[in-house]
Amino acid sequence: MEESTVIHIADFSRPVAAVPSNEVLILVPEIQQPVEETGIAVVDEEVVVAQEASAQLMPETVGVPITVEALVGQVNGRPVYANTVLAPIEDQLRADAKKMNRSQFTDATRRLLYNESDGMGTTIRSGRMYELVITDLLLSEALGNMTEEQSYGVFAMLGQMRQNLASSQGGSQVQMRESIEDQAGISTEAFLGMQRDQILIDALQRQKIWPKVNVTWRDIQREFEKLSSNQAVPTREMDSARTQEILKNMQMGTSLKDIAAARGSITLGKIRLSKEDERIDQVNDAFANELPFTEVALMVEDRDNGVWDSFVLDNDGIAGIGIADAFKEKLLSVEVGDVVPAFEFGSGVFWITVLDIQEPVSLYDRSIQIALRNMLRWVQFNKEKGRFVESLWGEGSLEEVKTMADRITNIAVRRFQQ
Repeated sequence: MEESTVIHIADFSRPVAAVPSNEVLILVPEIQQPVEETGIAVVDEEVVVAQEASAQLMPETVGVPITVEALVGQVNGRPVYANTVLAPIEDQLRADAKKMNRSQFTDATRRLLYNESDGMGTTIRSGRMYELVITDLLLSEALGNMTEEQSYGVFAMLGQMRQNLASSQGGSQVQMRESIEDQAGISTEAFLGMQRDQILIDALQRQKIWPKVNVTWRDIQREFEKLSSNQAVPTREMDSARTQEILKNMQMGTSLKDIAAARGSITLGKIRLSKEDERIDQVNDAFANELPFTEVALMVEDRDNGVWDSFVLDNDGIAGIGIADAFKEKLLSVEVGDVVPAFEFGSGVFWITVLDIQEPVSLYDRSIQIALRNMLRWVQFNKEKGRFVESLWGEGSLEEVKTMADRITNIAVRRFQQ
């Protein structure tokens, strides 16, 4: 059970003792101010102090407790406060709170803070709380492994960065500080501190994690083989729009086999008439005269212009698509544009054709190949990073991260959905 301290208006009129770093609640009652006939409010000192404190803490609902700050846990002996975690995502939380009910907002916030999912055979953990703890663990490990010479090197690099930043502002330290505060919203020292931390973490990852990442040619082949067993050079060049669609999805972390644009597909055409329809001979004559399939479909007023559907082609080819076997058998020897002559099936007479075939993306498409290699490297890197981080966890540390995420979720719900 978290301890709470409640502060009333009267407490602001005298010195307040230091408040412990657990949760603080503020009750803001309605303030009645007598107004003289001149229209000027009669304001006493106690009310002014209360109003200033209220404005700073920004309570939105009169008389409702709001959470100001809370100690939610520790990382490597350092306290973690709710505001540290929530402040950077406050705008998103406010927006979510307005459009979601309490249950939805709670779930969405918890996923934002800590989430687990499966990706390419491994557990992927994410969320602001998780990343904050991981960053702290890696930073502590990096600092612990630094030699004295490396420490001097980092300080020298930061000094050079400070000079470069000042030079970009015409050599003015004041303009440099103002520029950083305007663009990053933090002080120059905080900005440089963040840069230092990232330099240390990058150096640690280059030393401990990246050397274990190795993507082979066989790894790349294996991903393409999930699309098709035939990896011959494609018969036609893939259009740029399709290439960009594949690359965009890969950048989002979608595996190649799960990208529709990367898979092979076949688009079939179908015309169906009942066995008693007088237009059967008309359709046969039209195909005998080599009229296009879509034109014949329009002639018999087919509402889909003869297009049946598009089907994904896996390693089984046409034999693996979801249509009746009687249709598959007739399509096995058909080229694009060829029409299967009229045949009866059930209560109807059918004409079918292959309107288009989309070949699966080829192993020999260089841009896709490079993007896939980079994606596999990041997948391996994240696996190795996960193993390295696991070696840094103390017993029960991961459960403590989840617990902290739950505590902050409860605070966020109270704060943004009163």
